[in-house]
Amino acid sequence: MQNSRRGYMILRQADAATEAGARPTPAALADMDEFNRQLEAGGALGLALGLRPTRRAVRLKMWPGGESITDGPFTESKELVAGFTIFQAESRAAAIEQLKRWPVSDGDVTLELRETGCPGGCASVPPGEAGDEARYVILLRSDAGTERDDIPAQHLLDTLNTFNAVQAAEGRLLAGDGLMSTARGARVKLASGRASVIDGPFTEAKELVAGFWMVRARSMLDAIEFARSIPYPTGPRVEVEIREVMTAADLMPALSAEQERADFGLRAEQLDAALRAHLAARPSLMQG
Repeated sequence: MQNSRRGYMILRQADAATEAGARPTPAALADMDEFNRQLEAGGALGLALGLRPTRRAVRLKMWPGGESITDGPFTESKELVAGFTIFQAESRAAAIEQLKRWPVSDGDVTLELRETGCPGGCASVPPGEAGDEARYVILLRSDAGTERDDIPAQHLLDTLNTFNAVQAAEGRLLAGDGLMSTARGARVKLASGRASVIDGPFTEAKELVAGFWMVRARSMLDAIEFARSIPYPTGPRVEVEIREVMTAADLMPALSAEQERADFGLRAEQLDAALRAHLAARPSLMQG
């Protein structure tokens, strides 16, 4: 039976707390985990991740014969992305209803809904295993063409698809997809447990996202090199934002100084006990 569901991305907009690197509360973590579990149980969850604050990010602009790199942090927090979730839904209306079920414990948030895919067609890259190296997300910024859903020349799409396939086979590209224009999207603002929906299109094209690549990289410099190598089909002038992906350690509650000392003392006692047990089991080492 053919799957009639479409792919959508939820972009959780940044705010002062996410830009400060504040850890989610245990309740928010548990509620978000349940939100994702429900999507996964229905076979609808594709990818869910958080992004570290933009103080650890860069923006790369490229044009024929030149480029510029701007280090974060970036001040326009309302237009920044704190994380995203990719899922499937039967329709745009059904997807919006899913956004309305976003955990209340996450506070007052703005969620942007976008349909995944590229005008003219581009092959998405399903999520792969990250391994031990860090993950980075390369966010392609929108322009007037992507907001019109302009269809790139077929040879440009073919070149991109080939590049993505090779990088995925080599294990460097872990996920990727395009996003349709905001005319097909919406924003859901959640405040005090109530949801308000604003239909696209949205006018601030340079702050919107037109697609992404998630890559395995040794460092930010390595991720920048990857971003330079992408055969973007959107034209000779390109702007991307490169972000570090959160790890489990970013989400764990911070230990107080007393807790850290207690934890260190406990681990020291455990190590000492283990060493004594090891020596007791080998009496020949204790003999002079």
